[in-house]
Amino acid sequence: MRLYNGPMPDTSPAGRAPVGLVALLAVALLINYADRGSISVAAPLLGKELALGEIEIGWVLGLFYWAYAPLQPVMGWCADRFGPARVLAAGFLVWSVATGLMGIAGGLTALVVLRLLMGAGEATFYPSALSLLSRNVPASQRARATATMQFGALIGPAAGVLLGGAVMAKFGWRAMFLVMGAASLAWLFSWRRWTKRSSGGNPLSASADDPPYAAILRQRALWGGMVGTFCGNYAFYFVFSWLPFYLMNARGLSALQMAPVTSAFYIVDGASVLAAGFLLDRWVSRGASLNRAYKTALATSSAGVGLCLLAASVVSGPVAAGAVLLLTAALDGLNSPSNPSVTKTFAGPRATGRWMGLQNAVGNVAGMTAPVVTGYLVHYSRGYTLPLVVSGSVALFGLVGWLVVMPEVKPVDWAAEGRHATHS
Repeated sequence: MRLYNGPMPDTSPAGRAPVGLVALLAVALLINYADRGSISVAAPLLGKELALGEIEIGWVLGLFYWAYAPLQPVMGWCADRFGPARVLAAGFLVWSVATGLMGIAGGLTALVVLRLLMGAGEATFYPSALSLLSRNVPASQRARATATMQFGALIGPAAGVLLGGAVMAKFGWRAMFLVMGAASLAWLFSWRRWTKRSSGGNPLSASADDPPYAAILRQRALWGGMVGTFCGNYAFYFVFSWLPFYLMNARGLSALQMAPVTSAFYIVDGASVLAAGFLLDRWVSRGASLNRAYKTALATSSAGVGLCLLAASVVSGPVAAGAVLLLTAALDGLNSPSNPSVTKTFAGPRATGRWMGLQNAVGNVAGMTAPVVTGYLVHYSRGYTLPLVVSGSVALFGLVGWLVVMPEVKPVDWAAEGRHATHS
């Protein structure tokens, strides 16, 4: 099947999402998050072998995002300029090789360099993937296609914990990185075959409607998305980076017990992502506006995750703690299909790469800060109560971005924006 490559995707009810493209992006994101999260699985053993404390581990976990976040706008520009399919393939190669090389790292300096390199490679994914979906998926299937792709982001950590944990338990943490890095490269062969048959990932021809960065930065919707994404990401990256440590050190689980509990969080989150995507599209098809559907999901996720993390700071029993943890996962899943769908709605096919690059750059400052801040809080407070309160409070503040700053969700008229800038 040849992918659509015109200026706008097919938005008619009969339009169909290209299943192969969505499936390949979902698998790529699964690998992305499995490779990214492998360091948190290895951290308890890696830290002991390399004599790293909580603060050093926090920096190793967080430094990935010091390359990942600031490079998002650059990769968004590259996706729009050189074609998202090509940019994604190059980034995938870089992060897979960096993952494998972590298996031969000899100390903190090597880990830092490789985590930064991995962050640079993975910075290509979201600007490229959302640009591809914006060009090739009809509006009537936008949420479910995004949810299917985002499902990989939740199954990736679960698969990484289970498979990586099994390899690590038998052969050590170095073997885990080598195996995951080498296995990841297999995806590139499938991607290469797909792009040879398709044109939807090629650069679009130049148009007067192409908005410059200045026009994108003037959009209030972008700033609302930045605030909401940062707050939601802070809570997620707190869990993503520190959940294994929390379960082992605060709840007393062994490494073997930790793996299935951590995986359960991501499985529930992933199931919620899929359900939310299909339900949102169904709600819209029955007459709900995009504004009402997407903002309801985003606000419910922000409030729910924030309150759950605050509750986790006070519950004591293992059953109650587990229930709160799984409820957090279910509510977090509402964010994944709705947030990127809002971006694609506002930006359109010609600006999604750059818009998402800017929004994700600010949003992933949370990845730069949450692991590091949590490391300091755990070290100086000698526990996880304060980190849970901080993460829950930040998640709640996301309501300001989605409900106060962000205007009505509808496509930006870039031609009108250009005329306004010319006359002002």
